Amino acid sequence: MKKEDEITKEFLENVLESMDGGVFAIDKNGRITLFNRSAEEITGFKREEVLNKECCHILKSDLCKEKCPLKEVLEIGKPVFNYEIMIATKAGNKVPVNITTSPLRSSNNEIIGAVENFRDLTKHKGLWGKLRQERNKAQQYLNIAGVIIVAINDEGIVSLINREGCDVLGYKEEEIRGKNWCDLCVPERMRKERKDTFKKVMAGEKKEIEDYENSILTKSGEERIIAWHNTTLTDDKGRIIGTLSSGKDITQRKQTEEELNRSEKLVSLGQLAASVAHEVNNPLAGIMIYIKLFLKKYKEKKLQAENTEKQLLKMEKELDRTTRIIRNLLDFARQSEPNIRPVDMNKVLEAALLLVGHQISLENIKLEKKSEAHLPLILADFDKIQQVLINIIMNAIQSMPDGGNLTIATSVVKGIRIGELPKDAVRIEIRDTGVGITKENMSKLFTPFFTTKEKGKGVGLGLSVVHGIIEQHNGKIIVDSEPNVGTTFSIYLEVMDEKKDKNTRR
Repeated sequence: MKKEDEITKEFLENVLESMDGGVFAIDKNGRITLFNRSAEEITGFKREEVLNKECCHILKSDLCKEKCPLKEVLEIGKPVFNYEIMIATKAGNKVPVNITTSPLRSSNNEIIGAVENFRDLTKHKGLWGKLRQERNKAQQYLNIAGVIIVAINDEGIVSLINREGCDVLGYKEEEIRGKNWCDLCVPERMRKERKDTFKKVMAGEKKEIEDYENSILTKSGEERIIAWHNTTLTDDKGRIIGTLSSGKDITQRKQTEEELNRSEKLVSLGQLAASVAHEVNNPLAGIMIYIKLFLKKYKEKKLQAENTEKQLLKMEKELDRTTRIIRNLLDFARQSEPNIRPVDMNKVLEAALLLVGHQISLENIKLEKKSEAHLPLILADFDKIQQVLINIIMNAIQSMPDGGNLTIATSVVKGIRIGELPKDAVRIEIRDTGVGITKENMSKLFTPFFTTKEKGKGVGLGLSVVHGIIEQHNGKIIVDSEPNVGTTFSIYLEVMDEKKDKNTRR
């Protein structure tokens, strides 16, 4: 029996000596009773130097002064797993170790001490240090980027943001990281919709839009417009775990575009003023004649009920027409927030022609209108599309100084490529028989401030604004021209999906 015990003891000692991690045991008084070879290598102490010595006097852990895990294990009888501490070697050096402490029990299950298994983390700490260096280097790269870079996890929490993002938002990095992006940085009126969309993207129910523009809310409460490029992040199994976005602050650019837009509107209004004055003057002159006639007959007591009613109805009709022209001009002139809603292109065309119709007739131009009945609706800003039509029609009028033919047609086209995919669209064609555009000028047609008009006749913003508005509506514009033959502008705007876009308003 004694021989078997010796064999078992030798076996256990060999196991302990061959273990890669340090192992030592203490009794209930905290005195070291076992110390293996790895423990010697990590601490620099020999076994005979530490046996029967108190653990706290040998390892001098930073926890010895606080609540010692060894004493805790002795008291509660449960292990304490994987905690990190610094211990002192014989040479006085500090070594980071990872320790698990377990109770040591007798054959009758009585706690007689504790066993500690510890591993030197110096190598691991070195690796972590290198990883931190690489991470810091990557962060520096992100910080010198001239765009916002932000990563959001699948719960909408910001996990990474660079310096540009912090500067634009006005927050420190620690004020943003770990916070919900929508709650912190999305204007309240948009918050619910953004959160719903994000959830659908994370669930794989909706594809993330790669490029779009929207507003963010800064710490000061100011809103900035950001042009984003987005991608979803996935794990090694292809599951969506978040988004990574780069964004450019385009607030100033948008404000400049609005200024250009307003400038071009002023030019257009100046060109329309004479035409509208003539258009309004004719019915007002007729009304004035009727009023003078009524006054004369009233004084002579010769008013006739039947004739008077007819004349009053004519006056009412002319006043209604005048009111519509003035209202339409005011609508065109005012600066309003974009209002995307279901729009009938034929009604936009009618509103535009109400303003420029008289100008067309004054210039000896024959207008032919071919409107397809019952056009499907498009999602658009009525005033902005009206502005597009007026700009193109006024250009057509000016290209025919000796008169000519102007043909405007609306229709539906199937499967035209707008962007990446073929779509059904409403097309409006504006064709003139004017001087045309040279090949050299065709490439500059939509360039801001480019114009072939005489000085004082235009600032070269009209077609640039037209192009910008059509782009905002995700539409397409094609120009076909031949010098001395004429020019055709074809505009395509996607047909509204009535089921999908039933309640769309922006």
